[in-house]
Amino acid sequence: MPGINHPLRGSTLVETLVMMLVAGILFLSVMDGLTLFTRLQTRRTEALLAAGRQRDGYFRVGALVAAADSIRAGDGGLAVYGGGRRSDLSLRDSALIFCAGEFRDTLLIGIGMLRLEKCDPQPDTVEIRFRRGFTAKFPVRISERERCGSALEKIENGYGYEE
Repeated sequence: MPGINHPLRGSTLVETLVMMLVAGILFLSVMDGLTLFTRLQTRRTEALLAAGRQRDGYFRVGALVAAADSIRAGDGGLAVYGGGRRSDLSLRDSALIFCAGEFRDTLLIGIGMLRLEKCDPQPDTVEIRFRRGFTAKFPVRISERERCGSALEKIENGYGYEE
């Protein structure tokens, strides 16, 4: 049909190359951005997991101290007695290690100090100082044997027995 004009516009080789170059640069920048985003997301996930482990370890220490019949300071750590068994809490390379027989578990990391603070009127306290600057204190429950023993001593002292 000779009377109808279809104006088709073509592109030159230079225009096509420039468009491909711009699209390639845009594609590479988007891919680098996605890589950076993935790395950031991985770091945040690792930080959240570490914080969750730290929180779980904190609550496990609290439950262990609360369930203990008595706690004694030992060489390099604390001996925890409860349920007819002995377990140990020790500080090794800024990690709080729980040992019960052959079982060993890392409860907390980043610990600067572990000690049993003796208190006369109040219950003894397990004190854990973190390297970040704060200290957690867990009160030790007084065992029934110690409570009854001290009550018996008070009663017997009131009678004034002579030996």
